Amino acid sequence: MANQNSLHLTYREATHSDYDAVMNMASVDTFRDGFDYLPAKFHQWVDDPDVIMFVAEANDKVVGLYVSIITDGGANVLSKTIRIAPELQGKKMQSKMAAELDTTLRHTHPQLWKLEVHALSDVKRLYLTKVFPNKKDICFIDVMFFQGMSNEVLDSLETKDVLPSHPQPPVVPYQPSDMARLARPEFSQQILVDNTIFVDWDPYQLSASNLRLFSKQSATILVDTSEPTAKSLSFGGSYMTPRGRLYHVDVHCRDVALCQAHIKHHVGRACHEYEGMITFCVMLIDPCLKATSKTFCVERLGLVHLPHDHRYLYFKYQNPELDPSQSRL
Repeated sequence: MANQNSLHLTYREATHSDYDAVMNMASVDTFRDGFDYLPAKFHQWVDDPDVIMFVAEANDKVVGLYVSIITDGGANVLSKTIRIAPELQGKKMQSKMAAELDTTLRHTHPQLWKLEVHALSDVKRLYLTKVFPNKKDICFIDVMFFQGMSNEVLDSLETKDVLPSHPQPPVVPYQPSDMARLARPEFSQQILVDNTIFVDWDPYQLSASNLRLFSKQSATILVDTSEPTAKSLSFGGSYMTPRGRLYHVDVHCRDVALCQAHIKHHVGRACHEYEGMITFCVMLIDPCLKATSKTFCVERLGLVHLPHDHRYLYFKYQNPELDPSQSRL
């Protein structure tokens, strides 16, 4: 294949028939430490009008993939992922592909260009964010991975007092009426950052419409019963990855006991619903809860901590104006 500087790339929207070529190219066995969402999400995204998914081709071979998702009822766009064939990986190639894709998207989906772009970057690769104009850093999130056999975890939950102290108030499944307590300014100011919630790491604005959307997508949503303002909120859900079943647990709170209660509820639900080995991806918005949550998962729930901890920067940026004559179609 030609060197990166001379390589001519063309771009088009992905189709269902691209699945095998994309999976062969996208390093799904190593991306997210092998717990990659792409095999489970690909066909769903092809059919989703809110997902923009392009493949890059060179010499009739798929060598790249770009996915963005329109979020918050059309108010924002999430830059979800960019994948590059292993033989072309490198900072220069990623910048080249991102720039050319941006130009293409401006012409194929011009409505997106006025939207604020939201994105995440592993703190180990922050050099990749320097190319984004007017970047505004919002917050960090911490992600930990744990693993356990469902029957063994259930035995731990049933045979010992898992929670060192029962949280007051309790954690319960979300109901639409709970939005009144979540919508109070105190919740956003004291618990969240920039009114942002994360579901399987993806950022969204806290809103009744988004919570309805997540419920429709079968996410498990938990909230405590504090009055007049809630003190915690969490999301859970599952899909298959190249390394087996993953269950994500996304916890938004600042209290140790409440955080542990949310984790316990999600882990218990997952182990009742699925058999065999389950990997739990626990995401926290408060770094102060990381150490206690890790200890809780290992010592109280009987899970094995996997060496895949990550910290991500959540940031936003606005796309600059572009000369309409610059097209890569």
